[in-house]
Amino acid sequence: MRITEAQMVSGWGNNFHSLSTRVVVTTHGEAEEIVSMATSNRGLLPIGALRSYGDSALNSGGTLIDVTALKFLTIDSDTAIATVGAGVTISELEHAALVHSLFPPVVPGTGYVTMGGAIAADIHGKSHHKTGSFSQSVLQMTLLLANGHQVTYTPSDPEFWATVGGLGLTGIVIELHIQLRSVQSNSVEVTEHRVANLAAMLDLLGRSDKDYEHTVAWIDLSGDYRGRGVVSLGNYGTKSVKEKSVTGGLSLPDIGGKNLINRSTVKVFNEIWFRKPLKSGPVALTKYMHPLDGIQKWNRIYGAPGFLQYQFVIDEGREEIFESLFTGLRGLKASSFLGVLKKFGAATQAPLSFPRPGWTLTLDYSVTVPGLEKFLQEFDEELVAAGGRVYLIKDSRVSPALIPAMYPELEKWRAIRSSMDPQRLWQSDQARRLQLC
Repeated sequence: MRITEAQMVSGWGNNFHSLSTRVVVTTHGEAEEIVSMATSNRGLLPIGALRSYGDSALNSGGTLIDVTALKFLTIDSDTAIATVGAGVTISELEHAALVHSLFPPVVPGTGYVTMGGAIAADIHGKSHHKTGSFSQSVLQMTLLLANGHQVTYTPSDPEFWATVGGLGLTGIVIELHIQLRSVQSNSVEVTEHRVANLAAMLDLLGRSDKDYEHTVAWIDLSGDYRGRGVVSLGNYGTKSVKEKSVTGGLSLPDIGGKNLINRSTVKVFNEIWFRKPLKSGPVALTKYMHPLDGIQKWNRIYGAPGFLQYQFVIDEGREEIFESLFTGLRGLKASSFLGVLKKFGAATQAPLSFPRPGWTLTLDYSVTVPGLEKFLQEFDEELVAAGGRVYLIKDSRVSPALIPAMYPELEKWRAIRSSMDPQRLWQSDQARRLQLC
């Protein structure tokens, strides 16, 4: 066990910083010891790789339990079941599984997410319309509860679903059993298409659901905001390719806190990205799944002020909300370096899980954009009126008054969480800000 002095910690967006004691645990016994000594005053919060964007993994004045050293990983090739510790990353699981011609059914846009984080966020990927979210491949999980006991839950238990998407507020994930899927190679057969506007993008994504396992679109959120972009469609391939790991590669240097993202630089990047040669053929699985992992610490491009990521989901048939969003952002002269549009499939029964049927759009913006906060507050109201919601693991600014409407089963989650943690030991800055507990 390693206990540090109080230190400043931030999420991936670097727009929140908090002073916390950090404890790195290397065994289950050490985790139990920390829990046994804790008090509910500012409490404890399990953390992984700090890849959540806002304040989900922060606990100002409290203690962070770093579980990244809980790295055990075994795979039964006969049953295709992986047994993993909370600190194992998506990338580590992928590479171990490929040795057995297996792969996790659901992976997010980065391979750096830990297993504990994957449960806390109920992560999703390009395949949600086919495979659902991460939790739907989890057969059982073992949690360390606030009373110091380890308990194993399965999808038949309400505590399982309270933990899924539960933002680390029900206990420490100790171990997961994950059902892997078979693959014939380490590649994805990819086809890309340029589209001129949002209508064409939505049409192509909608028509591709049945034929493609992986569908995603990059959308140009600069210039006139008409929704042009590139749609990427893929299925697991049959031909193995030479693979170069996208993790552990180039690292963006410290640029002295300068913000490199502005209207001009984003417009140039988006023009280049829109005109780049389109892919057609086999692409390494890990490269396709985690395109940004080739550059470590890419969040530094936003400088010292940091950035926010705004992701929401809206029902099919309510696409007019995109034009309202684009009109407002165009008026602000705001430009997003990264815009991603996907289509979701069925939801889980987890009260706080984000994905549900409809369209999901993800945007990145520097927090220095004038008027952005006010506009997003107004758009949040419009989003809720249209039946939409934001992704809590990426949120850093939504009003707590809107959370019950966005997540109508919030009270159900609160009741289960209270039974698992009656002393409210598990706490976070986000939970306090949004009045979740």
